[in-house]
Amino acid sequence: MSPIYKTSDENSSQFNKSPEASVLILAGEASGDYHAAALVRETRERFPNIKFFGIGGEKLEKAGMKLLLHYSEINTIGFSGGLAKFRKVLAAYRVMKSELRSGVYSAFIPVDFPDVNMRLCKVAKKANVRVCYYISPQVWAWRKRRIFDIGSNVDRMMTIFPFEEKMYRDIGVAADFVGHTMVNDIPGDLDRSLLRSELGLLDSRKIVTLAPGSRRSEITRVLPVMLGAAKSHLQKYPDTQFVIPLAGPHLRNLVQNFVGNSGLDVMILEIDASKVMAASDSGLVASGTATLQAALARMPHAVVYIIDNFTWMLATKILMPLVMDPDIHVAIANMLSIKSGNEIDSPIDIMLKRGFRIPCLECGRPLFVPEILQHNATPNNLAFWLDRFRNEPALTAAIDEGFIRLREMLESDPSKPSASDIVCELIQKRVCVQPVGE
Repeated sequence: MSPIYKTSDENSSQFNKSPEASVLILAGEASGDYHAAALVRETRERFPNIKFFGIGGEKLEKAGMKLLLHYSEINTIGFSGGLAKFRKVLAAYRVMKSELRSGVYSAFIPVDFPDVNMRLCKVAKKANVRVCYYISPQVWAWRKRRIFDIGSNVDRMMTIFPFEEKMYRDIGVAADFVGHTMVNDIPGDLDRSLLRSELGLLDSRKIVTLAPGSRRSEITRVLPVMLGAAKSHLQKYPDTQFVIPLAGPHLRNLVQNFVGNSGLDVMILEIDASKVMAASDSGLVASGTATLQAALARMPHAVVYIIDNFTWMLATKILMPLVMDPDIHVAIANMLSIKSGNEIDSPIDIMLKRGFRIPCLECGRPLFVPEILQHNATPNNLAFWLDRFRNEPALTAAIDEGFIRLREMLESDPSKPSASDIVCELIQKRVCVQPVGE
């Protein structure tokens, strides 16, 4: 049976009809919900008879997946939050295990979220359900031997970072770099004035985005510090308008409570964060997918990372020396720049050549964007970077040059299979739908 990927139109024509199939997905957090929704949307446009079920959020539901549970029931960060949600996570795992054993599904698409998904991959393998992992667990960052467990339980790995493809292929795993969803969703040349008009923001004001994360526990730790930095910055620059794009409507009350208690005039928007970032002059961003949104939206930003003290101590004193990459960083832009190799100038190289060295406060190495972690994450330290972004145009110009390079690194190769192509190929093999002419 020949591969089905060429172009989307050619792929569709190779099927006699849209295959009848059901696919199970587990996307355990907002970023996974976002990426998987794009995959579901594209696949259903081409093959409307493929049905999707699983755990996700509003974006997956809007794309056409029937939600079995919302990801907010199971996602958490740190050990203290995990213990509080252990029963819900276990219940969700049992639901998914039962679904995989039902005999209904042609494929299982786990999306990141490795602590649960890697266990479910083993269940799927035993149930003869094909596994197409989307968004690799960060095996390059810590517990690197997990890659061998993945290899033995996954039929195909779809990566969104280019260096991951080779990493998997080197150990014999069928892997494909499929490009990053955000590159297509966040154009690199958006009209800032037009965006501001659409969002109700004034061109005469400096716009600063506060992106405190998508988890309640994360927002509870990060947002008060960001608001403290906003208060300090406003005392110097009262023409600044701060904006918070919500990661989901279920977070509105929580965010409103913090903003109300701060006494600050902060605009809260239920809109795609990348649009707000593209309309902004600078920002503060919690670690995670939002850091890449900020980079692709070309918004100068500092990355903030705060977890509970027990998890921080465990990570820095025990896990990092034993099982973690010593050069791990929380900003995706920094990680990609470090992992890019020597073939092209990385964003860090660009910064150094322009005369700017942003040091890691933990290890001292140069970074592309500043990372403010744990005890260093104070209102004054965050306000320091907002001041620099406002007052140093040469700095922001160098950062913008790095953002452009980062986009080039994440673009997919149109001659290679897309994520939708790969999923459809697995389903084709599973349900034995023959291409036309074979």
